[in-house]
Amino acid sequence: MIKRLILAALLTASLPAAAVAQTASRCMPNDEAAGLVTFALPTLVERLAERCRPTLPGNAYLSASSVAIADRYRADAASAWPVARKALEKLFDQFMGQPMPADFNSELARQLAGPMIATLLAEKVKTEDCAAASQTLETLTRLSGRETGRLVALAAAVADRKGDGIAGALRVCKPGMTR
Repeated sequence: MIKRLILAALLTASLPAAAVAQTASRCMPNDEAAGLVTFALPTLVERLAERCRPTLPGNAYLSASSVAIADRYRADAASAWPVARKALEKLFDQFMGQPMPADFNSELARQLAGPMIATLLAEKVKTEDCAAASQTLETLTRLSGRETGRLVALAAAVADRKGDGIAGALRVCKPGMTR
């Protein structure tokens, strides 16, 4: 199973830009994108803190509070797995042209998916934007993981001015769009 997952990740990563652009023309409904973000949120906060630590002062909110924030989001992340899995199934089918293997529902697959998604998203934050990311997290700290996931997915949809989505692949439907 692990070999299949690694192979799927490698195949997806090696898709020609034209294939990615073609499949990115469809968008993911906001609720599914929110589930995906919510599911990856604890690890995303950790990866973002790692990425930004060299550029932020030690007392920056992201640097000082990332462990506590990630821990607070874990319960919502766990409950978001069914929606995130559904979104991943669609992405897998979209990019691989076949249904996702049934064994992807395993605990190991869940543990692999979170870090992969989080790393992909964290790498899209430019280091010069780390201070803004830290301030954003500080502002969002009163929201639950689920609410934060919804807000991030909505912001991604609205901010996608080029229409190529997150990482050139995951396009979130703008409000009012369903595909």
